[in-house]
Amino acid sequence: MWYVGIDLHRRTAVVAMVDDQMNRVRPRTFQCSRPRQIVEFISKHRPFKAVIEASCAYRWLHDLLAPHGEVVLAHPLLLKSVWNRRAKTDKKDAEELADLLRSDRIPRAYIPPERYQGLRDLTRERARMVWGRTEAENALHSILWRANIESPFTSLSGKGALEWLESLELPAHVAPMRDERVERVRYFARATDRLDADLARVAAGFPETAALTDIHGIGLYSALLIIAEIGEPGRFTNPGQVAAYAGLTPRVRQSGDSDRRGRISKDGSKWLRWILGQAAMKVTRRDEALARFYTRVRRRAGKMRARTAVARKLAEICWKRLVRWHGRDAVSYTHLRAHETVLDLVCRLLLE
Repeated sequence: MWYVGIDLHRRTAVVAMVDDQMNRVRPRTFQCSRPRQIVEFISKHRPFKAVIEASCAYRWLHDLLAPHGEVVLAHPLLLKSVWNRRAKTDKKDAEELADLLRSDRIPRAYIPPERYQGLRDLTRERARMVWGRTEAENALHSILWRANIESPFTSLSGKGALEWLESLELPAHVAPMRDERVERVRYFARATDRLDADLARVAAGFPETAALTDIHGIGLYSALLIIAEIGEPGRFTNPGQVAAYAGLTPRVRQSGDSDRRGRISKDGSKWLRWILGQAAMKVTRRDEALARFYTRVRRRAGKMRARTAVARKLAEICWKRLVRWHGRDAVSYTHLRAHETVLDLVCRLLLE
């Protein structure tokens, strides 16, 4: 078996190899614009097992090599705790990856199937559009505050608010900034609408959204984003792992009698953490159990920590619902929800 370490960059990929008998192949550098050369070079040494450090650009190389051998994804943060060397070069990185793979010491990252990867790309792009619109809207609020103008609108992204902003008489050096941000808000709104249409079509391939959308505060887009980020529910063994993956668990420092717990780690999926935080602001309006939980935490820790605690609970609840859904088919789940709705109606009638 050959073990292949690949140090991937935007334009180049450095490939190093070692086998079970510690025979090595001299590291070589390839241009990413010539992927065929990478495949031909690695395919000469079969069977092989390759490792790539997780980055935003790993997917194309993974899909290129997967038909020819096993490909492993290394977790970049956990990998730093394994590496211990003074000199750092691309070739040394590739050789170190190959050696760690041979000794089975690679901390692995999750590689989502193509089904979930495509959904991730769409939902994350929509999140970027929402964040961009929010940033532009906040800049408009800042312009109004500096000019001491009170806005009659809570949100500045609506049609009426944008027309009102354009009608304001502002100083000559401020008006161009106002116009640019108004145009930016409109651009992000149009882009969001287009992505919503795409997601509505994609949603037909993810019937498990039915397991989440009946939670108040989780609509179709929120459900799709949660499904995309969690991926295959079976990769987690307990709800706490999902909360940790969302970065919603506290940092822990224990040593002897000392046990300190700090702020949430914010490690893992920022996208999942963001959408759960958005849903946490709404779910307590309808869900009595979570509303009571929110109130208890708020009394002792404050509003923001209570919201974070609810988001963590939501992460666990969503994972449990997805696990149950995948344990039965979509039809039986739909019938179950309909049956529960009928029972609720009967109970209300009896109580009346």
